[in-house]
Amino acid sequence: MIKIITLEIGNSSWWKNKKYRKEASIELRKLRNKYKSVRVLKKYRLNSSNTIIYGDYALKN
Repeated sequence: MIKIITLEIGNSSWWKNKKYRKEASIELRKLRNKYKSVRVLKKYRLNSSNTIIYGDYALKN
């Protein structure tokens, strides 16, 4: 079974980018221990004034 999750993985601001990358790495480390395969599907930004960079990940049991 494959699950798809979305994480906030970055920002255009350097100090917010550091925060988001750290939080995402901690979450991905937990997921890699739980699931056999964790793959990034795509990275994107929303079409608004929001500067957060999102990443979609596929989790395979």
